[in-house]
Amino acid sequence: MAPPEEGMEERRNLLEEARGAMQGQAEGNEHGDVRGEAGSQDSGEEDYDDVGDDDDEDYYYEDLDEGESEEDDSEEEDEYGTLLDETGAEIVMRRRYPGDGEGSRSERGKSTGKDGKRDEEKILEEERAALDRFEEAKHLSLNNIRGILHANLGGQGGCIGNGKSDALFSIAKMLRSRESLRNWSSAKRRQLSSRVLPHGSPETMDVGDSRAYIGHFAEDGNVFIAGFQNQLMRLYEVKQSSKPWTLRKEIVARALNWTITDTSMSPNNQLLVYSTISPVLHVVNINASDNVRSLQNITDLHTPLDFGDGRYEGEGAFGIWAISFSADGKYILAGCSNFSTYLYDVQAQRVVVRAHGHRDDVNTVAFLDDTSNVYVSGSDDCTIRIWDRRCLGTSDDSSGSSNRVSSQRSQGSLQGHTEGLTYISSKGDGRYFISNGKDQKCKLWDIRMAGESKPRSRSKARMPRFYWDYRWQPYPADPEKIAHPSDQSLMTFTGHKVLQTLIRCRWSPMETTGQRYIFSGSQCGRLFVYDVVEGKQAAVYSSGDQHSAVMRDCDWHPEQPLLASVSWDGCVVRWKTSSPETD
Repeated sequence: MAPPEEGMEERRNLLEEARGAMQGQAEGNEHGDVRGEAGSQDSGEEDYDDVGDDDDEDYYYEDLDEGESEEDDSEEEDEYGTLLDETGAEIVMRRRYPGDGEGSRSERGKSTGKDGKRDEEKILEEERAALDRFEEAKHLSLNNIRGILHANLGGQGGCIGNGKSDALFSIAKMLRSRESLRNWSSAKRRQLSSRVLPHGSPETMDVGDSRAYIGHFAEDGNVFIAGFQNQLMRLYEVKQSSKPWTLRKEIVARALNWTITDTSMSPNNQLLVYSTISPVLHVVNINASDNVRSLQNITDLHTPLDFGDGRYEGEGAFGIWAISFSADGKYILAGCSNFSTYLYDVQAQRVVVRAHGHRDDVNTVAFLDDTSNVYVSGSDDCTIRIWDRRCLGTSDDSSGSSNRVSSQRSQGSLQGHTEGLTYISSKGDGRYFISNGKDQKCKLWDIRMAGESKPRSRSKARMPRFYWDYRWQPYPADPEKIAHPSDQSLMTFTGHKVLQTLIRCRWSPMETTGQRYIFSGSQCGRLFVYDVVEGKQAAVYSSGDQHSAVMRDCDWHPEQPLLASVSWDGCVVRWKTSSPETD
């Protein structure tokens, strides 16, 4: 055994070595040269990498690997949130803190570092101020559209949407005024007709042999187009609401794949374009012959418009879900299953712009106004993207489709739906539009809200994600209790069911209603009408035996008090009067 003095000396030497090591580590900390801490910071950056094409995407979803348990991710609890909804479905997502781009990461680094820690109260104060700004912008936009609708209806002031607007409307007073003035202004006519929804019994105009997927009026209301799953598209002559419709044209689709996915009539009511699950559209001149039945290359030409560079099948092939003519008839807009939108030049007969900004199928597209410059697209990735043709550019070289412009960055995006979108309908003023979603909601939007980002508290920045299939399963939650944490929509309407297929919604016409209402089909076979001014359900139309299956599409005549709808039972129904079940 060593003498006590020698043992004490050995211990003193060990303590001195330890002090020297600790001093060297402290000096390294001052210069940020600690490998372990730097490595930890790098791994944190990987967890917060941007996903997608735009920096404004704050969330994305990650599925649990098969057999993965919550214990496996216990070390990453700060970066991931796991949520169980009331049905027991597991929700997993990555979370980002408030802020944009790299700035948010640096601020997060400051809040976790020793020397750069930010005051938590200041962060909360900034979040509250940002939320106030967002809510103020939303409130101003909502008041703006209500004011526009009120002006369309000839309002003379007063409150909108609080139940007092009825006091401003007196039918008796308007009738007395008409007796003395002998006529009404267009605003007064809209004011009166907007208060009188179609009422009475529905009438069956036709019954097809297969499911009806498409049903809408031409722009002038003289023709109603119905598209069926068995290759047929029927065009009905609509003259007066009191007279039965007559079949004007029956078009047999060329190269059908599953069903007719969409149709669009040119503004001059001469060309009908139809799509199917294929990269090729077909266009028919409905006035080229007097034959009622249109067969491709026999009675009429069905001219193909190729969106896929000749790739009809195999690698590179895709389907077209939605199409729309521009107001001037020069372009056709298409939303496709390859996550892209296409702009087709009708005269040059080629694609001039392909925009690939979504991360899932593009189910719906729409131009926002008559200029045909700005359009929107809705996708199964739950987002709405805003595109400006002038920013994307178009190829004016007529040498071929290889010169088309391809873009991956939209001019803006809007969030609010928690499931994929099924349809978008524009008000036509370049600002407002509505959308239907598989989250069982119809939403009202203002594209200017794309510049307003709603802040989210770090503890609440979670969005539900359900693993279900809308084609044969019911929605697994209560739509009223499910909300997007950064919802940028102005209003939300619920009641109809968006199940089994891509249910469509539309605006009521300016001429007879001042665009006061929006309406939608439903999986239950009923037609739902919502009042934008009052912010509530206005009427529900039930046809009984006529629509015993899904009502996929419906439309409102632009000049007559007339609704029309189609459903999967093959019925084409006219709602010139049906007594609604009022709310």
